[in-house]
Amino acid sequence: MKEKLIIIFAMLALAIAIPYFGTMVLTGTIGTEQETLNNVDTGRTVSLELDGTYTVMDVETYLAGCLPAVLDGEEDPELWKALAVIERTNIYKKMDGQGNIDEVDLGMRYIQAEELQSRWGEKHYKSYCEKIEAAVLETKGQILTYDGECIDALYHRISTGATVSAEELFGEPIPYLVSVISSHDVEAKDYMYLEYVPKEQTGELKILESTEHGYVKKVLKDGTELTGEEMQEEYQLPSRNFYIEDMGDRYRIVCLGQGHGMGLSIYGAMQMTEEGKGYEEVLLYYYPGVQLIK
Repeated sequence: MKEKLIIIFAMLALAIAIPYFGTMVLTGTIGTEQETLNNVDTGRTVSLELDGTYTVMDVETYLAGCLPAVLDGEEDPELWKALAVIERTNIYKKMDGQGNIDEVDLGMRYIQAEELQSRWGEKHYKSYCEKIEAAVLETKGQILTYDGECIDALYHRISTGATVSAEELFGEPIPYLVSVISSHDVEAKDYMYLEYVPKEQTGELKILESTEHGYVKKVLKDGTELTGEEMQEEYQLPSRNFYIEDMGDRYRIVCLGQGHGMGLSIYGAMQMTEEGKGYEEVLLYYYPGVQLIK
């Protein structure tokens, strides 16, 4: 009787194991390690200094540590994927076919775990990190190209209701950096910024030249001509899109949007993903005519 029971249990175990074993063979999971940010290997690396030690890490691992410098954590996963493709594209473009690049040449910042733990706390740290890892690995290697070359994947925080073209700002057209509607941006809480300047400090202050969408090119300040960029830097304005109001004894500078206004609007893209749009649709909307290479 005992021998019969042993045989029966053995047959049951085999019946359960065979389908499972077959599934592993078909899916290729047998004998393979699940890919993570710790073991991913694309053949492209970034060199950087961490806590006084020079280290080299895969570009995807590095990318995951840079994304939190742009987004907060709670955003839709599709927005994280869109940003991963954008920043990867910018990294690849600067690498210019090389297998390694120094962080200094990228102008990006890798944020370590300790800082993220402090920012997000125990409540969100694990879930936000998992979201970022998924966004990076699910888009691994994906970049945006135009005519076979990596694009300048520019982006900004908030537009003025429409993005601005490269031709309008710099006088040179770039096919994928054109103006597109981003109407939700005007609803952002930080859409408008006000700066008050006493006349006794600045003298006469007026705009001499602006673009079609209000981006300032030239300003006259107390008889001296400044560029829009110089004016923005002097008064720490969030964008070059502003106008000046005479308030009697002072001027009020009314600044709209945040950033240069070209390419993808972070706020506009966030609204699109919250409405159910996928990262591919978002990217192809803000960069018309490009190809998403997978």
